[in-house]
Amino acid sequence: MLVRSLPGRPAVLRVTELSGGLANTNLRLDLDSHPPVVLRLFQRDPAQAAKERAIHALAAERGFPAPRLLGSGDDPATELPFALLEWIDGQRLDEAARGLDDTTLLPLARSVGGALAAIHAVTFDRTGFLDASLDVAEPVDAGGTGLTGFLRHVLVDGSGGERLGRDLAGRLVAFAEREAGLLDRWPGPPCLTHSDFGGTNILVRHGPEGWAVAAVLDWEFAFAGSPFFDLGNLLRPPLGSRPGFAGAVAAGYRAAGGELPAEWRRMAALADLFSWAEFLTRPTVSDAVVATARQRITDTMALWNS
Repeated sequence: MLVRSLPGRPAVLRVTELSGGLANTNLRLDLDSHPPVVLRLFQRDPAQAAKERAIHALAAERGFPAPRLLGSGDDPATELPFALLEWIDGQRLDEAARGLDDTTLLPLARSVGGALAAIHAVTFDRTGFLDASLDVAEPVDAGGTGLTGFLRHVLVDGSGGERLGRDLAGRLVAFAEREAGLLDRWPGPPCLTHSDFGGTNILVRHGPEGWAVAAVLDWEFAFAGSPFFDLGNLLRPPLGSRPGFAGAVAAGYRAAGGELPAEWRRMAALADLFSWAEFLTRPTVSDAVVATARQRITDTMALWNS
């Protein structure tokens, strides 16, 4: 794979498995005649590999923060697709934030908002799942009707209601029927949505001007959505609970040209309900995840009373 992708036939000195990847294998390769690289093997859904490659190419063209794609193909041993990516020095945002006080964290939060605005500057004509050419191949309703229908599918027709608890499930569906239409007030076009834009997939580093985003990783779940899916994920606790963090993200987002309506916090919380409901559809889900889903759902409904 290296010979196919890199000049000079570099030899591998060390292989280190990287933490954080739950769906695919990511390996750091230290080489004798080339800077370190990341070898990404697509195991969960090999069909997503071509989409990720296209997003990395688009990032290089449009200037939003993602590692540079150095090579790609199929592993001759396993026939799984792979991508060879540049190694980005940095810390995960969730780890770096734990070592920063609230004041020092705010400039970093503004940098995160600016990076997200650059990603969301890529737009589409409709919402849905992307193919290898970054065309919307499967349109979906990501608005209020889509959210209410998905919650009914998971919590009423499916097994999610038992996991969540029938009382809370019923209250959530009724809440969505009343309030999910807020998502339809977003006037902007569908945009490139990372869909897993949290502290584990955002690399940051400290430079001459302070802390800033170095790269956004793992684009497997990207689709054409709205800004609120990524903002909802980013503002989950503990990051979203840090004083001033959300406001600084919004300030950085707007300064970089992104638009956010006055009700963006509620819209982000509503969009994040898609993810919490999706967790409840998985064949196996831990008690801890179910407990967190209950808490996040309860907190979301409480926003309308605060």
